[in-house]
Amino acid sequence: MNVLILTRAGDAYATGPVIEALRARGGRPWVLETERFPTQVGLTWRGPGEGTLTLPGQGAVELSEMEAVWARRSALPALPPELPPDVRQGAAKEAYHQLMGALLDSPAFFMDPPAVYQRARTKALQLRLARQVGLAVPRTLESNDPEAVRAFAATCPGGLIAKMYNDLRVDGGTIFTNRIGPEELEHIDDVVGCPMIFQEAVPKALELRVIVVGLQVFAMALDSQALAGAELDWRRTGAQDIERWRPYALPADVRAAMLRLHDALGSNYGAADMILTPAGEHVLLESNGVGECFWFYPHLPVAEAIADLLLGRVERRAPPRSLR
Repeated sequence: MNVLILTRAGDAYATGPVIEALRARGGRPWVLETERFPTQVGLTWRGPGEGTLTLPGQGAVELSEMEAVWARRSALPALPPELPPDVRQGAAKEAYHQLMGALLDSPAFFMDPPAVYQRARTKALQLRLARQVGLAVPRTLESNDPEAVRAFAATCPGGLIAKMYNDLRVDGGTIFTNRIGPEELEHIDDVVGCPMIFQEAVPKALELRVIVVGLQVFAMALDSQALAGAELDWRRTGAQDIERWRPYALPADVRAAMLRLHDALGSNYGAADMILTPAGEHVLLESNGVGECFWFYPHLPVAEAIADLLLGRVERRAPPRSLR
């Protein structure tokens, strides 16, 4: 069974164990680093359901024989630097859309289709659906109105945090979650040009990462409050503290609610950030359709679960009817 893994350079830490699990189950993994298309990867689409993908060092595979695609990560094609910037950017987008168009025309099962991923990553929709399925979520404001932000902050006696919609990097560094205090509120007028997500701060006993793969749920926990620099956003010290994560037994009702959330989103994969409060409440912050889970591999059978789902050995979740 042919399985295509869409990824980008330097992602072997996440894809390697899944590739091993696929091979152990008789699957044939093909790896496409999307930035290599079209300069190093060949694609010929000949009509509905017919086409050939040629990958360097791996050979050629017919798209009609591709049975599953894991949309793990992707990057825009890396085109020759001598091209004018506007031409290079436009050509890269054109190439990427042609590649995805041909793959989506194949009969392959996608984890997850772009339309499903784009819908699922919408924070407002996530939080609304999470409430509907019984998950606790923080009070949240998305706004570019400084006065609305100040008014919301006044209703958050436990504090206010701000975060970006995407994993935004500026000058080579990630913009992490930050606390908004009186000093920051004095300069909040800049939000007019950059809408942000504001949430009531949630007290933490443990930081949780919850992974959903099809109908399976896995969780690990980190005592971020015992780690200097990780108290507000564990990603600040993530690499150095990665070994401190431990498997966590998610309560049955929370596990069931996470599955209902993915039923509503129509997604087969999600990496959710959750907090266990000192009072014992599980609070969902958000879910990422391509979020990391590589530190689960030595402790929990997540790579094996991904392989089983891609190979059709376990039940898959169908996308919402409107997106089929």
